[in-house]
Amino acid sequence: MKYLMLIVLSVFLFSPPVVAQNAYLNVSPKVCVVSELQEFCDLDLKFNWQLEAPSDVCLYQQNKLIKCWQEQAFGEFEYKARVQVETIYSLINPHTGVLIAKTHIEVQSADAKKSRRRLRSPWSYF
Repeated sequence: MKYLMLIVLSVFLFSPPVVAQNAYLNVSPKVCVVSELQEFCDLDLKFNWQLEAPSDVCLYQQNKLIKCWQEQAFGEFEYKARVQVETIYSLINPHTGVLIAKTHIEVQSADAKKSRRRLRSPWSYF
């Protein structure tokens, strides 16, 4: 019995944070297009989020704290960001560390491939 309680407690403590099911975080724009001359984007991001019930939440860019709200069920926020690689934004409960919702910004290159890939093998007759 003692070992069973130890196992249950350790699974609870060391399991990854659970994402809330009915919460969302949205960011706009979702894509950053970089050119060969410039390796980053300067974006004016617009965030909006909503929770099931009012709670304390903080918005993070990767592991960097951006802003916190207290006892809010929804919110909007504008933020200027410089993006070079795919960047993840997340809403986290500051007291428990539980991930509530997350979203990301993709980075794409404006330089399209100049050559096309062959659709058929060079040895094919058809």
